[in-house]
Amino acid sequence: MRITAFVLTLVLCFGLCPGAFAAQGEIVPAEIYQAPKQIVISFAGDCTLGCTPHSREYDEKNFEARINENGFEYPFAKVRSIFEKDDLTVVNLEGTFYDYEANRANKTYTFRAPTSFADILTLGSVEAVSMGNNHALDYGRAGQESTIAALESRNIAWFANNEYAAKTFIYEKDDIKIGFVAANISYWWSAGAVDKIKASFAELKNAGCTMIIACIHGGVEYDTRHDTNQERMADRFIKYGADLVIGHHPHTIQGLRVENGITTMWSLGNFSFGGNTQIRTMNTFIAQFTLSFDENNQYLGHQLNIIPCHVSGSEEYNDFQPHPVSGEEADEVIKAIQYDVKRLKLKPYVEGIGAIQEFVPAK
Repeated sequence: MRITAFVLTLVLCFGLCPGAFAAQGEIVPAEIYQAPKQIVISFAGDCTLGCTPHSREYDEKNFEARINENGFEYPFAKVRSIFEKDDLTVVNLEGTFYDYEANRANKTYTFRAPTSFADILTLGSVEAVSMGNNHALDYGRAGQESTIAALESRNIAWFANNEYAAKTFIYEKDDIKIGFVAANISYWWSAGAVDKIKASFAELKNAGCTMIIACIHGGVEYDTRHDTNQERMADRFIKYGADLVIGHHPHTIQGLRVENGITTMWSLGNFSFGGNTQIRTMNTFIAQFTLSFDENNQYLGHQLNIIPCHVSGSEEYNDFQPHPVSGEEADEVIKAIQYDVKRLKLKPYVEGIGAIQEFVPAK
């Protein structure tokens, strides 16, 4: 079996030697697709890098207390070795970087952190965030503008479609442009939103993007299977021009769909989630895609590696520090994803590598 540069990167991330492959016997990863140009992008789920007013006041184990004790490097310390070896890392940023309590939305859960906490992303090797979710406006327009300022001052890219923003992001490497667009399902259903979202796709196409990745935010919280509303939103975004769809919001991992050359991830689950100190589910994962292109920058397709993780090092309380898992724990993550997958048998987890899936040719 060929051990490509991509696989070797994974080996280095987990600190193993190539001999780990043989030790697994018949369990081997899918064949690694070769292409003249390849870009590796890692996606992780819901990251709330702050907490609620209630937990800030009454819970001594809240996210902010943990950061004040351990420093900004803490949340992504155990996954940074993965993130820093890819080309781009993208997470769903749920909450605001805002230094005030004013403008708090009238809702049960609002997430906020000081603007200085944006350093968590930089030190964690996270280069871009989706803000197309239901917590970007927890502190109104002022909170979102503060968040944007904190991100942009640190050269962290962001993208979102909501009531106060219509921002795309273009990642460029080797003369290849990859566009990003994001929205939550409530906004997508609102009056006038469809035209604005379509305009975002058109903007990316007109800018010469070779492919477009859409981050969608919807579904039922803590449901282990996606619903028809998620399917409707994904299908519509694919119709608008998405070549890959990444889903968030349910706070638990769900499955995936591969259809007509497009992979849709229904939910990546929580990652470093400061929203609560109690854990509803330990399972999460990093969805790492290798995007392949020919010499003329034509998009050829993609290959997914599922890197199983847990959201916390403790099952008793959330320590907000996700980390890769192996053995039976990794198998359980793959099993949980498979539970919500139709007509496709996922490739298994291989120790020290991940669960590399079959190459999906472009449509």
